[in-house]
Order: sequence, then C-alpha cells, then structure tokens
Amino acid sequence: MLYNLIIYWSYLCFPFIVFCYFKYKKLKTNYRQHKIKFFLNLFMIVISILFIYSRFIEPQIIVENEHKIDVWFKWKVVVISDIHLWIYKDVNFLKRVVEKINNIKNLDAVFIAWDLTYEPSNLDNLFAPFKNLKYKTFAVIGNHDNWNPGIPIENEIKKVLRDYNIAYLHNEKTIIPNTNIKLLWLWDSWNNEDDITMINNYNKEDNLIVLTHNPDTSLKYNKSIGELADITITGHTHWWQIRIPFLYKTRIPTSWDFDEWLYNYLWAKVFVSSWLWEVGLPMRLWIPPVIDIIEFY
Repeated sequence: MLYNLIIYWSYLCFPFIVFCYFKYKKLKTNYRQHKIKFFLNLFMIVISILFIYSRFIEPQIIVENEHKIDVWFKWKVVVISDIHLWIYKDVNFLKRVVEKINNIKNLDAVFIAWDLTYEPSNLDNLFAPFKNLKYKTFAVIGNHDNWNPGIPIENEIKKVLRDYNIAYLHNEKTIIPNTNIKLLWLWDSWNNEDDITMINNYNKEDNLIVLTHNPDTSLKYNKSIGELADITITGHTHWWQIRIPFLYKTRIPTSWDFDEWLYNYLWAKVFVSSWLWEVGLPMRLWIPPVIDIIEFY
C-alpha cells in the first residue's frame, strides 16, 4: 500500500499544492479571522514543496565529490556504489552516470563497490551503458546481487559484465598492469565470504587496495592485517537516503558507526562511498546521488 502511495499517488502532490496556494491567497485576505487555518495551510505548502523536491528532484541530481587520501602512492579513481538497478531508476540514469565518469579527466580506474542490482530482469539491457565506459573498471558484488534480499544471479552478472570488459572477481587478487598497485577483492561480509586472510599474502611494501561491499569487513581486521591494506574501499551504508537528523543513523545497516567518506578505524583506513540509487522509498533528502573521485597521493 505504501509503495503504491509513493510511486503512483505521489503525482497528486502537484494539484494539491496548487489547491493549497489558492487557499493560502484566500486566507491571506482574512488573516485576522483565520490565523490557525492560514498557518496550517502554509505548513502544508512547505511540506508539499519538500516532498516534491525529495521525490522528484533530488533523486535525479548527480553530485561529484572529490577526495584526497594519503596512502603513499599516486593514483586517481572513481568509486560508485549501491546502484540497485531496476527498482526505481532505469538504464537512462546509468547512462548519465557513465557520461559524467567519462568526462572526468586523468582517471586511472573505476571501482564499483556494489550492490548493482535489486531483483532485476534483462541484465544485458540494464548494464548496456557500462560498455561505453572509457576507463578500466573493476567490480565486486554485494548482498543484493546474490542472496540477501535479492535473488542469486551472480553467474548472470559475471557473464554480462565481462561482455562489457568489466573486471569481476570474487575473493581474488590482481596487479594493475603497468603500475605498482595491487587490488584484492573480498566478497560480502553478511555472507561471511570476505576472506580477509588473503591480505596476509601481501607485505607492507605492497601498494594494496582492498575492494569490498560492506565496511563491516574492516571490523574483522587485526593489527597486522590492517597495516598491510593501504586502504579498504566499500559502499553499502546508503548514507541513509532521508537524512532526518539523529534518526537516519538507525537505518544504516552496519555494525559500527559507518556513514560515508573516510574512516580511520583502529588499524584500518576505510573509505565508504555514498550511493546512487534508492531502495525502500524512491526518495532522497539532503543526500543526492554521488560519484566519488579519489586522488591518492
């Protein structure tokens, strides 16, 4: 019921705000006699404007946030996360994201710290804009892509993305060609398949980036593991999408107080990317969709 109300009935807010406006003008002429009605009507206008912005405007904004992070090697990457294709936004929004990424200069790579899907169909069509990415792209799946609460479509995702030349790995490692940078992909923490012991295969002199979906993976690090990983890049928190002060924190699905951007948690340096799509409700407030641009130095 709530879903239908937000999706289909939300368009009624436009005639409603027009009605409130004319009611406001009428009450204004007799302000002294109708003070309570006047302010109540004014309140409804403000709430309606806020709803229209949250439902129809902010979800379509794409912000580019730039960060500089000291990790003792130079590299420039874009991080996007929690795309959740299909549920509220379609392939056209992804086209806009790809165009913005392609317009960023001097990028070395693109990281996708998923969730990429939300119980989708026709993956070839949904992922089609990725074929136009001009930068080398690496991706790791999240909980929605394989088991919780999504459907198990890891193999289908793997096939489609590799068709579009996106490197897709599952608890695997690689060395970036022509660089001294090493990447390690760890699977999702909620499924207990993020094999952090693989980090022990590196040494302190390696320039190691760990890419995983859930920042809670870093909570499993001990001191020796944390010192080996120069930075861990994640998503998952959703920054929660409606930023009501104090309340939104209760909706962030992590064990620790992760939100967004850079954390120095005990021995780990963790970057949490904000997210692009919506889940639950097709609304955002004070947290527009984000493309994170990270310059390592």
